[in-house]
Amino acid sequence: MGGELKLLILEDVQFDAELMEYELRREGVKFLSERVETEEDFIKGINNLKPDIILVDHSLPRFDGVSALEIAKEYSPDTPFIFVSGKIGDEFAVDVLKKGATDYVFKNNLSKLVPAVERAIKERSEFMERKKAEEELRSTYAQMEVRIEERTRELSLANQRLRAEIKERKQVEEALRESENKNRILLEAIPDSMFILSENGTYHDFRSKNDDLLSIPPDEIIGKNISNIGLSPNDLDLFFKHITRALKTNTLQEFEYELSPSSEMFQFESRIVKLNDQEVLCIVRDMTEKKQIEDKVNRSIKEKDVLLQEIHHRVKNNLQIVSSLLSLQSRYIEETESIEIFRDSQNRIKSMALVHEKLYQSGDLTRIDLAEYIPDLVSDLFRSYGVNYNQVQFKVNSENISLDINTAIPCGLIINELVTNSIKHAFQGIMKGEIIIKLKYENECLKMKVQDDGVGFPEEVNLNNIKTLGLQLVISLTKQLDGSIELIKEGGTCFNIIFKEQASMKEDT
Repeated sequence: MGGELKLLILEDVQFDAELMEYELRREGVKFLSERVETEEDFIKGINNLKPDIILVDHSLPRFDGVSALEIAKEYSPDTPFIFVSGKIGDEFAVDVLKKGATDYVFKNNLSKLVPAVERAIKERSEFMERKKAEEELRSTYAQMEVRIEERTRELSLANQRLRAEIKERKQVEEALRESENKNRILLEAIPDSMFILSENGTYHDFRSKNDDLLSIPPDEIIGKNISNIGLSPNDLDLFFKHITRALKTNTLQEFEYELSPSSEMFQFESRIVKLNDQEVLCIVRDMTEKKQIEDKVNRSIKEKDVLLQEIHHRVKNNLQIVSSLLSLQSRYIEETESIEIFRDSQNRIKSMALVHEKLYQSGDLTRIDLAEYIPDLVSDLFRSYGVNYNQVQFKVNSENISLDINTAIPCGLIINELVTNSIKHAFQGIMKGEIIIKLKYENECLKMKVQDDGVGFPEEVNLNNIKTLGLQLVISLTKQLDGSIELIKEGGTCFNIIFKEQASMKEDT
């Protein structure tokens, strides 16, 4: 969660509200909160604070959470709404979720609060993006309608000029016969069936190829009505609506329908354009095979996505099993140095497993967002080494950068080693400290900086005489990425690493 969240807390017990705030701070969430107890203050809080998320108790002496949910839906319908209560039951939880609540958390299990808040914020962000995309789509569709209308008017004017020219050349019979012959050849080259229909649906003219599904002798269809060809009531109504609209608005009308000219059901695409005040031209194309191919391709893509998701999921699970085995094995070891080696190995495996987990959870399945991956990686390291957040904190400053798995894994391992090194050595004898990770995309290169304000790197040690496995691994992985590494010992320890990915790393913004 980037930036500072604004929280509105409806809670009559101040201590309970402080427990929620403590849990959020403990997990590194930055926020600004306001606690209210009454309906009036709750409404003021929504209007004045404009919260990013609302946390609500089930019941209060003068107010209740369900009423607060209805108010929130009226005043701020897009704001995530989470019940945090000790009395809520399963039936009540299901009921409030149906009414629009985002989630619920039990007060005796506040460790679930931060994941619930993160899910709610993520879902809200995705919802707002979809909403924006839908608005852009509607705008684009409106522009397309305007362009189609303009083009249709151009065609109509061109058709009127053509009729005028043909009328003026009636006396030139040879030229007219030549023009008709050219038009006949052109129509024969078009694979679609064509109809001329009156405004009441009567066939005035008809043309189709001999091998067309709709191939019918002209004398069997001219003079008949589209209501007699076997259309369903809905498709027949759709046909008449588009004929009327084409005549009134003089715009191209497109729609699809189903018809069974034989024992099978087929899908057709129809385009209707106005010919004159009483007639329209209807061009019909058989879309059955195309639809079948599209369905087959979509099913194949979906199957491959599911398979790739399963692969990432299984790789992540297998890596977690290896990590768990290392954890179990370390319990039988008493030497502190050996235990540290096992824990370092566990964290390296976790950094790789986290890459597969992020890919499994993403819709892309091929690239990983560093802005999401790195905070989770560092948080796991802090938990693994029992870091006190009041003593040592970390910050991640990253642009919108995504990497493929071949680059993300060594990059994650590098960060894992450098942060581990800072946790273990940088803050000995120091009350407070900070680890900062910065990533920036510049000139097709990824610039990564990992620094701390701790006791600093030993003066006698440099990158040419590194003896520890972790830093040797950092140097090796940097070479694997065809990158460069620089060590700065001023004001703590700082590693600057620059490397270039083959494909473009920066997402379009």
